[in-house]
Amino acid sequence: MQAQLFSPAIDYKEQALQQMLALEWSDAFESLKIAYDLDPYLADLALLARLCEFAQQEGERFKSSKQKAVALWHAADEALLQKQLNEAEVTNLRRILARHLLMKSASPDEVFAAQEKTLPRGVCHLVLENWQAAHSDLLNWVTRHAEAVTPRDWSYLGDAATALKLWNEANLAYVRALFLDPHAIDLLTFKHAHLTIALQRLEMRHEDQALARALWPFDAWRRQIIQIPLGNTFLLPVVQRQRSLLGSELLLERKQTLQQFMLCLYIDQAKLQERISFNVREEMMGLEPDLFRQYLAEIEARR
Repeated sequence: MQAQLFSPAIDYKEQALQQMLALEWSDAFESLKIAYDLDPYLADLALLARLCEFAQQEGERFKSSKQKAVALWHAADEALLQKQLNEAEVTNLRRILARHLLMKSASPDEVFAAQEKTLPRGVCHLVLENWQAAHSDLLNWVTRHAEAVTPRDWSYLGDAATALKLWNEANLAYVRALFLDPHAIDLLTFKHAHLTIALQRLEMRHEDQALARALWPFDAWRRQIIQIPLGNTFLLPVVQRQRSLLGSELLLERKQTLQQFMLCLYIDQAKLQERISFNVREEMMGLEPDLFRQYLAEIEARR
């Protein structure tokens, strides 16, 4: 009985986990093979072996282990999009990489990077469910490094704030993420239950998943899941820049028209019309006539 409960396979699995934490993927794979030979029914052996195989193909061109970890993190994100890894595999790999990066981190201000890819330290705490540390580091990141902050980073701050029940802060962070780029939001960490359900409904209604994402901000506003604060000027420069870049609406792709429509909706709801040089409602009508009619109907219903 004791031999069955305390199989030496567990020791080899634990050894493999420590080797993975050190990014020693080939050694970890060998330890997992021994564990499998001793006990093929031991939990997660196949998953961990799959991670070792994947990791050995990525990030080896970098000398720094932190750079390797960041490169592997982003490679796993891409592999998830391409359905080469599943959500469980990416989640487990992220936890290993997060622990490695935090062990190597000397400062709460640190942002891990590999070439043009970055990973704020707070995201590592987030995937490990260290909510307070995640919130502190992410808040520091978005306030001190505004020029480098991405829509995904705002979503991560929303996740940490939601976990801590900081509802107003979560709302502001998610509004910024949704109206800047809903496609960038990381669903593996996403914490807002009602926003998740809204997206799932859209995905069931639309075969094109990218279209469902693009419609997500409007649906979230219409269902009053998120609140757009009056007078908040955060997106003003984005609206002006986006309009200038896109040019004539006749040349826009649907994804672009929806993005500009959402930015105009934000301006209209934040009551910032006088701060810009064009009429947002006329722009909305030209971009998405059917959606604009739904928008006006919702405004009228709220009255």
